[in-house]
Amino acid sequence: MPDFSTTPAVQAGGAVVILCVLIAAAFYLMSIFRDYAADDQETAADHLLKLEEMHRKGDISEEEFRIIQATTHRQPCGPNAIDDSTALDDSSPNTQS
Repeated sequence: MPDFSTTPAVQAGGAVVILCVLIAAAFYLMSIFRDYAADDQETAADHLLKLEEMHRKGDISEEEFRIIQATTHRQPCGPNAIDDSTALDDSSPNTQS
């Protein structure tokens, strides 16, 4: 009776199955690490606060602050979003006394 595990077709099929299992395990592990890394990202509000702090400390000038703010301006989203028009510009010309 022939031994089926020694035929090249069966060995190739087994290698493909093992390779598929290893690839699936790698994708699973990568998805876990991606989810973990995605939770560490800062929000737009955090970036805005850091930019304002740098401006207050004098690390960046008023002109640099406005340029960076204009080029990186994004619409705030979420319940904790900061309204850029009121948070950054305290001397707004539209305020009425």
